[in-house]
Amino acid sequence: MIRKEWKFEYTASKLAEAAQAKVNWHTERLEWWRNKKNEVFSTIRKEGIEVDEKISLAFQNPKSRDYDRGAQVMVRNDLQKDLDECMEKLSAHSQRLNEYGGWQQVLAANPESRQALDIDDWLFFFGKE
Repeated sequence: MIRKEWKFEYTASKLAEAAQAKVNWHTERLEWWRNKKNEVFSTIRKEGIEVDEKISLAFQNPKSRDYDRGAQVMVRNDLQKDLDECMEKLSAHSQRLNEYGGWQQVLAANPESRQALDIDDWLFFFGKE
């Protein structure tokens, strides 16, 4: 017998409990990443903006000024990277939360149903994130 083909029987109520545990975990992670995103935004507002003026703007000679180019306003690269990571994690946890929430509802509505799980199914419901 090949392990990949093994099946394990679980009641839908047991799977619903596992799905609810995943919902709880992703809800906590989603809240953590929301707080982290807010911290990053706060840092950006306080100290993360950089203004790049062309060096010629420092001279007094009007011919050397480049007002057409103006200045560039940028968010510090490290903070942009942190913000991107927050947004990526928020998206991922939101998707997983919706997925596990849907499974939890379906399985809870059919508690006596029995399901045969393979290793991938088992990892989906019971595996560590």
